[in-house]
Amino acid sequence: MIAFSSEESLVLNAIQKSIPCSRKPFDDLSFSIGIPSTEILSILRDLKEKKIVRNISGIFSGENLGFVLSLVAFKVPPHRIDHAASIISSHPGVSHNYLRNHDYNIWFTLAEEDEASFKKAVEIIAAKSFAEDYLILKNEKLLKIGVFLDIADSGETLTFENLSEKQFRKLSDIEKEAVRLLQIDMPLTEYPFDEIVKGSNIIKSPDELLSHFSSFLEKGIMRRYAAVLRHHKAGFSANAMTAWKIDEKFDEDIFKSCPDISHLYYRTTYPGRWEYPLFAMIHARTREELFSVIADLSHRSGIRDYLVLESLKEFKKSRVKYFSQDFINWKRINYD
Repeated sequence: MIAFSSEESLVLNAIQKSIPCSRKPFDDLSFSIGIPSTEILSILRDLKEKKIVRNISGIFSGENLGFVLSLVAFKVPPHRIDHAASIISSHPGVSHNYLRNHDYNIWFTLAEEDEASFKKAVEIIAAKSFAEDYLILKNEKLLKIGVFLDIADSGETLTFENLSEKQFRKLSDIEKEAVRLLQIDMPLTEYPFDEIVKGSNIIKSPDELLSHFSSFLEKGIMRRYAAVLRHHKAGFSANAMTAWKIDEKFDEDIFKSCPDISHLYYRTTYPGRWEYPLFAMIHARTREELFSVIADLSHRSGIRDYLVLESLKEFKKSRVKYFSQDFINWKRINYD
């Protein structure tokens, strides 16, 4: 198991929660965790080089940007899996794409610019992937979202908002540019936002970008600006997507209060095809610990009918670049 220094643990815990909205964010971070900003930057550069930190950027609510998002499950013949995975991963709105241990064997999340584009994208991808069947498992209600891996074993958790109420409004072109810029992996420099705006012909000032940063947070458009870690390299080698068949007596607080659950949703059901509405993503340091958490949830909730959908292979994991040219390019290539 990987061992982090106390300073590394403090930095990793802090940057998963939020990066300050500031011209010199590492100075502000230094004040809050008691480590010099130069040392924080040195630690982060080392952790990026070791591929423990995946990226640092804005984490946006796609729905509040006007996008349509859903989990999709494909049933693909075994000899077509690699081909299908490649087709699926080529879509710019696919952020996660995994092989899982179920008849529906390829699971991915898809974002598109509107409902019609979403439906057409699924149809095109399914046809090109030779999918025998598929499920569109929409988010009916969001209970909890946000990954926080407690590197320091401090008992810390993130405070999660219930973000199930969509607050979409049409963004201006300047706001869309701010979204694009805030999705760029943060440069590890003293003035990172100064570096980011150098690549824009629309937003010239870091203060202007930071004004949008603050506004997006306040309005729930951006959930937070923070780091995402590579779970396995950070010491959390076990995870599973679990699906639970619930009844009217179900107490959702049992799941919402579990610190090992990062994502918790009610999703679409299909009678006779898919009858597991509650989805919980669970992270643990070991497989033994993972199944202990699942058993405890089953015991405390009284739910006996559930599925443990383990990741057999990761095909893609990356953030969606909302409002990028990539969506237009994909349509040009794939639409008739």
